[in-house]
Amino acid sequence: MFRHARRPIAAAGALLILASSVGGAAASSHREAPLISKDAFADTTDTYAFVSPSNPNNIVIAASWIPFEGPEGGPNYWEWDPTVEYSLNVDNDGDAVADVTYSLTAETSIPNGNTFLYNTGPITSLSDGDWNMKQKVTIREKVAGGATNVLVNDMLTTPSNIGKKSTPNYGALESAAIRTVGSGASQMKIYAGQTDDAFWVDLQVFDLLTLRGQDAPIGYTGGNNRPQDSVSGFNVHTLVLEIPISRLKQGSEPVLGVWAASSRGGSQVSRLGMPLVNEVVIPLALKDTFNTLAPSQDLGVYTSGPGAGHLLQKSVEDPEIGRLLCGLYGVPLPADANNDCSTEVTLGTPRSGRGDIFDIFLKGMVLAKPFTITTKNGPVTLPAGFNVNRPAGAVPAEMIRVNTNIKGDLCSPTPSRLGVLGGDACGFPNGRRLTDDVVEIELLAVAGAAYQALDGREAAFSFNPALIGVLTDGVDYNDRLFRSSFPYFARAQSGQTHFHQNQMGPRPTPV
Repeated sequence: MFRHARRPIAAAGALLILASSVGGAAASSHREAPLISKDAFADTTDTYAFVSPSNPNNIVIAASWIPFEGPEGGPNYWEWDPTVEYSLNVDNDGDAVADVTYSLTAETSIPNGNTFLYNTGPITSLSDGDWNMKQKVTIREKVAGGATNVLVNDMLTTPSNIGKKSTPNYGALESAAIRTVGSGASQMKIYAGQTDDAFWVDLQVFDLLTLRGQDAPIGYTGGNNRPQDSVSGFNVHTLVLEIPISRLKQGSEPVLGVWAASSRGGSQVSRLGMPLVNEVVIPLALKDTFNTLAPSQDLGVYTSGPGAGHLLQKSVEDPEIGRLLCGLYGVPLPADANNDCSTEVTLGTPRSGRGDIFDIFLKGMVLAKPFTITTKNGPVTLPAGFNVNRPAGAVPAEMIRVNTNIKGDLCSPTPSRLGVLGGDACGFPNGRRLTDDVVEIELLAVAGAAYQALDGREAAFSFNPALIGVLTDGVDYNDRLFRSSFPYFARAQSGQTHFHQNQMGPRPTPV
């Protein structure tokens, strides 16, 4: 057992500065609930929100759907489901209600029903007659209390990336599917089509919290104990929007809340804001229900008392993954007065347990103690009371929150994959960038890396920096390089060239 984790290790003291900041609680959501696991085409896998690295006046919001798209998945290749409405939602005033919604619907046409082929020759343009299962998308912008604005009206999007015979220049097809809407300061960029799955994780973590690459009992005693990216080589369908911040903000409030959803027949069947909330934090009894709720309903459930309310509060403020880390590996938990591997919670009193986790998931973060970040001009200590990403008058609700004023020179000159935990105020959980290693950030935060910075009511609790090298799945980067310009996601994997075993080795190089 990892009982020695309770002893401080001086040599890792410098890492403590990086790790005692602000974090989440445990990664991406692929097949995160029983019902949605049986409906892949409506399943939201990941949601992202970050200030544009190429234009600090813009924000990028994005979401992916349809997990585990095998690039060689013919003869019926992957596409947007014409019976699903996909959406990205933005709350700009902290009331947990969507103020702006971007929705996508699709339709598929089959010009030649007398062949089994997806394409009867090379697809060299979106309008190519050889593409026999063309798909068009319509994307709408709905402002609460206002009219619906059609941004993309029944326009062709990308086919699947099959291989050099069928899609000899996929980059050209992808570029043709990027739409520019408006002009000047109000200009938006939109892409809706297949991309590489931007998430990375070793899913053997679900084998009783196994972290391969570590010695037993955390890793395996025999067999394959080498970390592997379980979603490498797979694609998803992604909606990416780069939008002027001024188009989304309300007044002087800089914090935007973002979540994705999908609906069938007007009923919401999938919802995703912060990564891995439904997959790891929400218990089985509430998973399917959570996927049907709007954020505006979260607080009502949370405070509903015995039954669902107490179960939800316990799951957030005394997370099961923390109890497992403690019970299996001896990782100490904050506010565990009787050392039973459980944080004390007063049911019916929100934020009586893990206040750090409550703030990260439900309200936004305000520093309880000073915290030092890395900026372009060197270290800067943020004072207690500094508002990381909590909107004024915030109604507690689960979503990704990003402070659009934290950008530029306030970012680490070299972005840290540990986000805020790595001293980079521009990373997760202040928004979520493609390069943020949310699995490790959240594992560390559950272990208490953020506790003193955000809560600290148990002054005696001290996060052990040795855990930084232990609570890791060993997968530190995506199997394909992300792009520095729109649409930022890596190009969809080709059915001809991809592979599914990305055991951790050298970083990918441009192709």
